[in-house]
Amino acid sequence: MEIIKIGLKNPDIDIIKKASEILMSGGLIIYPTDTAYGLGANALDEMAVKKVYDVKGRDFSKPTHVVVTDWKMINQLTFTNKASKLLYEKFLPGLLTIILPKKKIVPDTLTSGFPTIGVRIPNNQVTKALSNHLSFPYTTPSANKSGGKTPYSVEEVAKELELEKIDLILDAGKLPTVLPSTMIDLSVSPPKLFREGQIKKVELEKILGMSIST
Repeated sequence: MEIIKIGLKNPDIDIIKKASEILMSGGLIIYPTDTAYGLGANALDEMAVKKVYDVKGRDFSKPTHVVVTDWKMINQLTFTNKASKLLYEKFLPGLLTIILPKKKIVPDTLTSGFPTIGVRIPNNQVTKALSNHLSFPYTTPSANKSGGKTPYSVEEVAKELELEKIDLILDAGKLPTVLPSTMIDLSVSPPKLFREGQIKKVELEKILGMSIST
């Protein structure tokens, strides 16, 4: 386990390369997002995904969402629709998780056997730089024990997880305490709002031109 300081505005490219190499080799990293600290693994590597569940003590019945690079990667992983394109263009990168039907490339372990996957693009220079060095999505659950306290610092992560099980921790200091990403399921009609964060239901309905169920 190694802890490296990293800047949020101009992350060191050598540190980003080191983190991306760990992800490519099936390892685990902890990294800052635009909400809290996340636990990252190659989302298409089933063994790496199982490590995430082990470290978090997470039940395999709970799906895990992923960070993607762009619209092209979203299309590689999911069956998109008009609504997802509208929300992508308006809110991403940003505090929105979009749930869509998944393609076969996405491991069932990651989605707990559900036919859908949640994707997001954090508005964060560290995650953007990581994504630009990877050809695959990586997991983005919060870096805490399942049901534990959301961590906004590495010190808070250390209270939740066994750090010796993590290969690399990117320490960007104390993150602002913000609401989690808004989560909307676009695999159903009408769309269903699973969680309202900083992006509100009324904003989503305005862009989609339709009512959203809750």
